[in-house]
Amino acid sequence: MNGASDRTASESSRLLAAPYASMLSIAMCCAALALTLLRLPEFDFPLTRYVRSLNDHYIDHLRHPWLAWLSDVGDQVGGSEFLLCVSALLLAVGYTYKLNLWKIAGWDTLVVHAVAGVASTALKHFVGRARPKFMHVGVSEFSPFAGNGWDSFPSGHTTCSFAIATVLAVRFPKLRWGVFGIALAISASRLFRGSHFLTDIIAGAVLGVLIAAVVVHRHEWRTALGSALYAITPPLAVLLAVITAIGHPLSDEWAARALTEAGLLLAWLALLILLLMKVRPALFPIRATRAVVLALIGLGLGMCSGSVWVTTVALLTGFAHGLRASRQGRPDEPPHFPWYREAALGLGLLLSLYTMLELRGALPLG
Repeated sequence: MNGASDRTASESSRLLAAPYASMLSIAMCCAALALTLLRLPEFDFPLTRYVRSLNDHYIDHLRHPWLAWLSDVGDQVGGSEFLLCVSALLLAVGYTYKLNLWKIAGWDTLVVHAVAGVASTALKHFVGRARPKFMHVGVSEFSPFAGNGWDSFPSGHTTCSFAIATVLAVRFPKLRWGVFGIALAISASRLFRGSHFLTDIIAGAVLGVLIAAVVVHRHEWRTALGSALYAITPPLAVLLAVITAIGHPLSDEWAARALTEAGLLLAWLALLILLLMKVRPALFPIRATRAVVLALIGLGLGMCSGSVWVTTVALLTGFAHGLRASRQGRPDEPPHFPWYREAALGLGLLLSLYTMLELRGALPLG
């Protein structure tokens, strides 16, 4: 009887603690996102100066053929006309062949396109940030409701592209890597075209994903909003780590060097553990879940930047995902996780580490 009572009390305690763990993990995600967005603006002008060096006469005419092609295609594919054609195609196929999923996806893309378009346009004119082509000094210039040219933040192409990509990823999960890859390419084209700053693009991507998550799961939008925050925080933390390493030469201070070297070692060890968990899962205790190892990899990348700020972002992100996994009371991934996903993760880590080590300080902030 005592054993049963203890188990009941333990279960009740766990259930009572679950809402607090959920709120804490969401708060950590929001804090990591806020710290990321606060740090990224320092890279706006260095990146804009670099883009100008690729253009002729400081206008949106790229000398490099493949960059010019990416710029032109991204401008067309991310435009309203093309995105409306995507919705029309989904609806046409859905109604012609009586495919309910395609019809739902078509209407959802139309709705998120409209909401994302209205939201981004309203923010553009309310914020009134000058476009990069009007950048003459090293500070952002703002003039709310000033009209054309003062509508840089956020990127409308990026907002709508990521909103529609999120809908397609939810409705057609097997296409998620492809559609997000296209949205990412559209976003990069806006940067190389000189139409937007980095923070315009990041804000547009975040806004688009959050809008789509709420629209697609409107009957349980609070849960969907939380899930979207969990999804967007890790890649933004990795982006911050990589671009911080590119923008800052390695400091001569021993603390920064020790942080970088420890992070490199931690990232490699965590990747090795992830590989061993795949081939020899019995070697590790049940608490050694994939979420814990991924958090260690993220922490290692953050430390490799040599920045305490970025390391803090990585810690908050890792703790948020760890709390979420423990709150669910089960491992966060299925036991047979697809090998190609693990391969992509490993390749992404290797590319990130290579970029951080080989391009350290290549984009000076001065």
